[in-house]
Amino acid sequence: MKKRQFTAVILGTVIAAGALTGCGGGPSGLASASLPTPSGPVRPPTVEEGLPRDFTAMVLPATGPDSRLAQGLDGFAQLVGDARLQECARQAGVRPPEVPPPAYIGWSDLPDLGFIGRHGLTMSVRALPEPGPSERAATGRTDRAAQQRCEAAGRAATKEFKEIYSPVQSLWWPEVSAVRDDPRSREALRTLPGCLARYGVDVEDEDGFFALVDRTVQGIEDGAEAARADRGLGAAYAACMAPVEAVREPLRAARRTAFVAAHRTELDALEGTLVQRIRELERRHGLTFGHPVP
Repeated sequence: MKKRQFTAVILGTVIAAGALTGCGGGPSGLASASLPTPSGPVRPPTVEEGLPRDFTAMVLPATGPDSRLAQGLDGFAQLVGDARLQECARQAGVRPPEVPPPAYIGWSDLPDLGFIGRHGLTMSVRALPEPGPSERAATGRTDRAAQQRCEAAGRAATKEFKEIYSPVQSLWWPEVSAVRDDPRSREALRTLPGCLARYGVDVEDEDGFFALVDRTVQGIEDGAEAARADRGLGAAYAACMAPVEAVREPLRAARRTAFVAAHRTELDALEGTLVQRIRELERRHGLTFGHPVP
């Protein structure tokens, strides 16, 4: 499956591309007042620490909540790479190169409607706490060649960890894509534009909606207002996609049951290897496995 990630907003900063279609700034204007209220209280998402009990959901996600566990797995791979990069920089006596911080980022083919309905579509969750002022003060010399070597070392560490589970997981993603292309799923998804129109969101399809989110959020200069519009759009999407996911989730569950039966030996071996490796890397680098919670 081509994992189409939602636009990430690191540290709560809104980033996207395009022109305004939304509240308070554009000539055509999508009125934020027409959007639904986000579900649940507006509070920052958190990270739940510890390995999940459901190993199958973590490696073979079939629902939005499952995807949080899968994000934890990919996020841990990023943490491992970041730890190796920082270690390399310390050993070389250079400033750590500026790279995006490790984060948990979802996939549009496995929409976590509980998260989206509360936080919108352009937020990701940091896998590391926000550094304090003293931690942000860079030390060491600037040596671009050495810094590039450390970046490469970090990427290699991430890749090495992912290679433990990606051979099996990569066989699962086409199953997720097959559900998206199932005639029953396609029929359910046809209801999305009409439902969104009831919230004043005029788009032809799901891709058009994602593009509208990008344009709207990018076009609002005030960060708080942009976040509010994003949450409103997320709440509309979550409400309108709920019937679609009600069709797709049982289809994915059935495919996963068959997949697990067909790959039982590989999955049993993977569970022991992967859990052991995670524990080793946690001890070595002082890391903690976690996953996002709305």
